[in-house]
Amino acid sequence: MSSGSFAYHYAASGRTSMEPMRETIGWPSLAHADERLQKLAEVPKHRPDWAQDLLQIARAAYLVDKLSLRDRSLDGWTRRLDLSVEVINPDAWSPSTLQLLTRLLETLSADSWVITVRPGAQRWPQQARTTYTDIEEIALFSGGLDSTAWAAERADVADGPLLLVSYFEPQWSRKQDQALTVITSSARRDIAQLKASQQVRLRRKLEASARTRGLLYLATAIYLAAAHEVSQVAVPENGQLAINPPLTAARVAACSTKSVHPGTLHLLNSLIRALGGAVTVVNPYLHLTKGQVCQRALSAGLSPTTLTQATVSCGHPPRDRPNARHYHCGHCYPCLVRHSGLLAALGADSTPYKTDVWLLGDRADGAVDRRALQRWLSNPFSVRDLTTDTPLPGDVDPGPLLDVVERGRAEFRRMFTRHGCPITPAGMRAPSAGMSRG
Repeated sequence: MSSGSFAYHYAASGRTSMEPMRETIGWPSLAHADERLQKLAEVPKHRPDWAQDLLQIARAAYLVDKLSLRDRSLDGWTRRLDLSVEVINPDAWSPSTLQLLTRLLETLSADSWVITVRPGAQRWPQQARTTYTDIEEIALFSGGLDSTAWAAERADVADGPLLLVSYFEPQWSRKQDQALTVITSSARRDIAQLKASQQVRLRRKLEASARTRGLLYLATAIYLAAAHEVSQVAVPENGQLAINPPLTAARVAACSTKSVHPGTLHLLNSLIRALGGAVTVVNPYLHLTKGQVCQRALSAGLSPTTLTQATVSCGHPPRDRPNARHYHCGHCYPCLVRHSGLLAALGADSTPYKTDVWLLGDRADGAVDRRALQRWLSNPFSVRDLTTDTPLPGDVDPGPLLDVVERGRAEFRRMFTRHGCPITPAGMRAPSAGMSRG
């Protein structure tokens, strides 16, 4: 097998694959909470096979993503991933449907994927241990600012049960619980939560990036929505990070996460429809900046203390390391987005960041994202910049998306000005961000 090429067979049945040049992986490799998942999906009616098959494929893709090291590829990033998966109904996965799946995975990970399906998976059995049979609404809940704001908004709606789908992260589980406790304490409806693990159980070196993780979250929520005949799954993400335009040429495509990009959700929804499903994945915060999301959270009754102390937004949480005391590094791009949004909504940000990025010199390693953001803000942003990196669906008007990016850029500029480093147009000399805090 050539460098950067990997081949796997995901055996939902637990059988060992006899295919040459394939490593067999399966359900024991991923520490998922199927018992809890099935309890929440326990409904009297038949659960659609397509939704279980989509979840199995998402699990397999995530495992492949984590097991295939990018540093083995020639460019240190792009891999060829060959994957076969046992499903319940292989006939539903026509060549055109598999092509949609391939496009979706390639958009997420920027790899070359070859996906095949084969029979062998069995329907998950009914367990007669029902938790909810009348779930009315489903949303993803990470414990970040955006998902916390959306959960708070929807908790105030007097309706049937709201199900929040979360993936367990031991490093910041306490923070997630803290945010949810605040929300449920004043909720006008029942709130259920699914915490499933994304931990890979295999003892081997794992790939640090995980671009398919978002699909694993969504496929879990889609399975539960299909079981309960819920028409939508909400994945709340502010427009700045949903579009996630690359700050530099080195961050194009999947080098900047695209899990909630309008193009990604369009491919996912097209795949669901091709499989015969009636679930639609939506982003209710697509046209809001981070500051506007924070303001919505305040309007939903969350306190500034909850926003700053009980939510986690960091792209590289320091608590990934043993004995770390901080949940936010303070210098990554998501931390900078968070900081700009909280400043816009609150006028201050008391988040305990591990590093004060505004005290770092321009050449410091921790200032990489601040420097990239500063250069990006000094240049104009156009519709071409909006669409060159990741194309938009044909039915999506780029105007409102360009508008939310520009409003987000205004929040960024105010943040830089506050810290004594106003943004100057390209070609003019800008003062060092490490010289003044403001």
